[in-house]
Amino acid sequence: MKIPVSFNRIAWAGVVFALSAQLLGADAGKAEVTAVKGTASINGAPAKRGDTATTGSQLITGVSSELTLYLDLNGPTLVLGADTKATFEELTADTSGPEAIVHTKLKLDEGRVTGFVKKTSDQSTYSISTPTTTAAIRGTKYMITADGFVYVWEGCVEVVFKEANRFEVCAGQAFDPRIPGIIPNPLPEPPVGTTGKTVIPPVGPERPLSPVQPGKPAGLPPVPPSED
Repeated sequence: MKIPVSFNRIAWAGVVFALSAQLLGADAGKAEVTAVKGTASINGAPAKRGDTATTGSQLITGVSSELTLYLDLNGPTLVLGADTKATFEELTADTSGPEAIVHTKLKLDEGRVTGFVKKTSDQSTYSISTPTTTAAIRGTKYMITADGFVYVWEGCVEVVFKEANRFEVCAGQAFDPRIPGIIPNPLPEPPVGTTGKTVIPPVGPERPLSPVQPGKPAGLPPVPPSED
């Protein structure tokens, strides 16, 4: 049966319209600078309030410095502490459906980040990777350091350590890569940022492991306070 040309044109128009709608909904996310303390840069240029970072942007802070970002649907809040180097590997938001689908992926090479992530759709993702850990975050207040420590004050974070061991770290808990395992969170909830010294207490009997990860750490040396 020969299909009229007019019908073919209508069908193609429908396909093009649907694809266009999907593409329009898949927007590039952005992180807007809301505060800078000390020195910070985005892609090598000095960061100032109102500047934006997107997928591929490299963020660096100096000694005793702090960079605060507003990620809107992809956050909303992310704070880079002193001596931090991080890169946005993905920052997208799709608002074409009934629920926004956002993807946020940050690579943390040095330093530490603190953030608040609101609850999003089940299809959304938010992750932070370090040389030893990958943390999947959803509806959480957290702090993550480049050497693999994860501190949680609200919600839960799924931590994959060295691509093999998986841990669920929830409010009031922390992940200690020296064990590796889950411990009670020894740190008070930080204020807006994380500038200042973060003292990581040594592992020992005074810091028993959470029942979530049974076991007894032993023979691990204390970690000196970081110098900012």
